[in-house]
Amino acid sequence: MKKLLSLIGAISLIATSSTTVIACESGGKDREKEIDYETLVKKLKMEVNEIFTKHLDENVYKNLIGIPDTETAYSFLTQTKIMENSNKSAEELDPYDLELLEQDIKKVLELDQLISDLNQLKIIDDYKVILNDVDNLLKNVLFDWSSLKILSYESNDEDKLYLGNVLVNYKVEIQFKGEEKIETFIIDEDFKYTSTNSNSLKKANDDFSKNIAKDYFLSNNETDRRHTNLSWDNIKGNKKSSDGFGRIDEQLKKYYQTDSETNGFKKSIIDFTKVNYFDKQNNKLPLLFEGEIMYKTSEMNKYSMSSAVNKWKSFNDSESIKYDYKEDDGRILLDTVFREDPEKITSKNNLSSYYFKNSNLKIWKKDYENIKDDFLRSLNIDLNNKIKEKDEYKKSTALGYVNLTGLSINLGKGAYIHQLPDFKIAVNYSVDFNQSDAKILDEMSHFTLDTLKVWHEVFKVYHGYPYPKHNSDEDFLIALKKSELTKEMTEIFPTEGDENKSSQVFFRDAFSLSNTKIFNKYHDELFEKANILENSWYYMVFASLDSLSPSERKNTAFDWSANNKIGINLKWNNNNQTMNNQVMTFRFGYLNFHIDLNKITMGAKELGNKELVKFI
Repeated sequence: MKKLLSLIGAISLIATSSTTVIACESGGKDREKEIDYETLVKKLKMEVNEIFTKHLDENVYKNLIGIPDTETAYSFLTQTKIMENSNKSAEELDPYDLELLEQDIKKVLELDQLISDLNQLKIIDDYKVILNDVDNLLKNVLFDWSSLKILSYESNDEDKLYLGNVLVNYKVEIQFKGEEKIETFIIDEDFKYTSTNSNSLKKANDDFSKNIAKDYFLSNNETDRRHTNLSWDNIKGNKKSSDGFGRIDEQLKKYYQTDSETNGFKKSIIDFTKVNYFDKQNNKLPLLFEGEIMYKTSEMNKYSMSSAVNKWKSFNDSESIKYDYKEDDGRILLDTVFREDPEKITSKNNLSSYYFKNSNLKIWKKDYENIKDDFLRSLNIDLNNKIKEKDEYKKSTALGYVNLTGLSINLGKGAYIHQLPDFKIAVNYSVDFNQSDAKILDEMSHFTLDTLKVWHEVFKVYHGYPYPKHNSDEDFLIALKKSELTKEMTEIFPTEGDENKSSQVFFRDAFSLSNTKIFNKYHDELFEKANILENSWYYMVFASLDSLSPSERKNTAFDWSANNKIGINLKWNNNNQTMNNQVMTFRFGYLNFHIDLNKITMGAKELGNKELVKFI
């Protein structure tokens, strides 16, 4: 009888789960106001997740299926130990065996290599302020032993096919220096190890785990392509067409989990897997999806049109979007974004006329083409591949991965269900594959109008205030209703006795909702209600005109102050006149532009003191 082969899923235990910040042991110096901790930590988490994902793909997946020759390195992850302890809980294991199991799992995870890879971040200048005080970024790997399952199966035929499973949840704990203490964030993952006596089983697993994402994405079978080329119009349910430019996680979960049987995805992925990785070995397997747990997470943000639009470009960049308040388009855009009620019909028209223009879309598409190439490189797909000629690819809104779980092998007619590791598929997504450029811009404008409504709600913008004459010395940026938020904003500005009052960082942190844990709830509310992609950057800042980053600390020609009864004030100090004192950048969702405020800020030079923001 031919040896059975099983499908061992790709070890793409992608670290995209939510991160939790935990205060730990104290350490480090007092917080320096010029350090944008929130931005640094956000960037750190993204890079750590990418390093961890790459580590799993390149170093760990090959270890997740063991055969007798490889298991000589282990003390517990062997056929003998697994069969002896099959169906035992962690509490039922000999304590010494549990220690051996933990040691073996850490060997499989190749933690020394992970520690080395993560510590490369310590040499990056931007991170030194939050990483110099920790010896290693990896603080610990914590195991949830209550989730431990040890399973085994051995056939009764002459081949004596053996399969063993060791399953447990674990957490990777990453540490860094916060504003006042050493803090950590957590990456939650699942460990799924297969032990077998079949060499061909390991070969089949290696082929699958290395190639399933790429192969399924490039499949020419129309049935398969239907599941890797998703249109918002087909998955939106009762959502608006423009909502497709925001978060789509719920719709992806419904498609790949809840509806996977009725929409044909379940059958497609099983058939593709058997034909391309198992039938080639002349073996047949009764593959199935165990239960209904299939969708884990998605990664559709990094390689998206949203990332292209939200990309940081300095004022001096020839392709950055710029306005001048003394010109009609700048005046109308500023009024639309910061002053007028987004519910007004003119707001949508103004966004369409002055921002969502073909000239801007051309730039965004150009930037997105480079992002799309980066995605193909991540899959090791040649940039000359014919997939770039497909209409769906040309009309893409986002490219990314969907992380799945649930593939299993049913042996002995249900007597033994062998769980397989998680895997991912690559996906091309479009709001509408048939949209024209005009329709894309219109839907972007609709989506952005909805996000602006939330921005006005969170900041409690006072609509209808009688502003002074446009671009007069008395003109100011925005009127806000007094609230708990304006009170919190006021408290981060310098007081009379502070030495440094000229840094734009006070304005940046207040309006970007960054750098204090107090602002976190407002930031989270803003992103969640506005349906903004989680990896998107939000900034309202006066950066250097050639700045490589919006988070830099730069002094201005003003002394900044704030009073919760009055607002935010500028006092001309006659210093730093060569710095940027009038160009503000607004970067929120699909809005990303610079605007020269002219006398809104520079009126302080004539008046000595003036209001920039009024609290009503």
